[in-house]
Amino acid sequence: MKTLYIDCTAGISGNRLIGALLDLKGENADEFDRRMSWLRRYGCTWTVRSAGPNGWGGIEAKPVSSGCETFEFAEIEALLDESKLSSEMKQRAFSAFNALKTAGCVFRSDESGAFLLDACLVFEIVGALALLDTLRVDSVYASPVNVGGRMNAPERSVVSAPVSFFLKGMTVFAREGEHERTTLSGALLLKALSASSESLPAGRLLAGGCGGTAPQGSSEALHVMVLERNDEASLPYLTGKIVVMETNIDDMNPQDYQNLEERLFACGALDVFFTPILMKKMRPAVRLTCVSRAADREKLGEIILRYSTTIGLRWSEVNRMTLKRRIQKFESSVGPVSVKLSRWGDEIVRVTAEYEDLKRISRETGHPLEQLRPLVVSEFRQKEDL
Repeated sequence: MKTLYIDCTAGISGNRLIGALLDLKGENADEFDRRMSWLRRYGCTWTVRSAGPNGWGGIEAKPVSSGCETFEFAEIEALLDESKLSSEMKQRAFSAFNALKTAGCVFRSDESGAFLLDACLVFEIVGALALLDTLRVDSVYASPVNVGGRMNAPERSVVSAPVSFFLKGMTVFAREGEHERTTLSGALLLKALSASSESLPAGRLLAGGCGGTAPQGSSEALHVMVLERNDEASLPYLTGKIVVMETNIDDMNPQDYQNLEERLFACGALDVFFTPILMKKMRPAVRLTCVSRAADREKLGEIILRYSTTIGLRWSEVNRMTLKRRIQKFESSVGPVSVKLSRWGDEIVRVTAEYEDLKRISRETGHPLEQLRPLVVSEFRQKEDL
């Protein structure tokens, strides 16, 4: 599976993304000009050059409009029909421009009240999608987006409303001065590509590129990477992310730990454990560790803060791999038991009888747990011919 990762640490714009993709593909100015030759009838030419030292040796590409200054939406639709974009990219482009119209992002309007878009914005969107079309990637990820800001009054920096509209749902931040880091074309492209705002996924790096000079006041330019990722469905194990929360406690009644543990498990904790530690000045204490799904972090964190004596905790996201598992009901000679099958691919590597069922049967029959466990597993393996 091929994945495109866009590093938006210094923001993103359409022309900088085009430059980064040209750098990644190793495509020179003449090749790109030939690829986009069908736009010449609209008066579009391109200035493509290697960026200076501040651009980390990347490529800078900008559209120049010597013909149409604006486009009506009907003209954009005709332009896309004429283009050599794939049907998927044409649809993405049309959806992006239609979203601009819906959001009321018009730059000029004539006496008839027609919606008009700036020609260079149109060319940036189409040029970037044309290059992305050739990469044939299966997914697009983006880092948190540096939106920066633009000055609209003394000592006041804001992000333009259209940029905010198209970045809705993505992780954003503002850094490095009071200059615009993410333009409308950049935000629109992230939306058109349905980019997931997540950290860099693991994979084999195939190629990378850098686009344009760093914007004013910034120390970085736009970087892109193409990764080859394993198809998780074909892996013999499961992967995912979990959250690990920890806190050190030295002033809590030990009898209260059980109540805290039960509450955490009742609200979805994957694991809870307590580790004896020594804190500063050799004070004996307990480290509470709670492992959870990312979606449960906040509610479990609240339980720790409410029902323990700590006033804070730390948490981090970690990757994990597990055996594939399924639960199967089994009617054993001593009663019904749930059996967990753990697999590496199609190979069953572990058969485990559920503890709560064994405990119930032990109470009902008087048989010790150490006798019930091998009996049930043996009967199950025999029945299933394992």
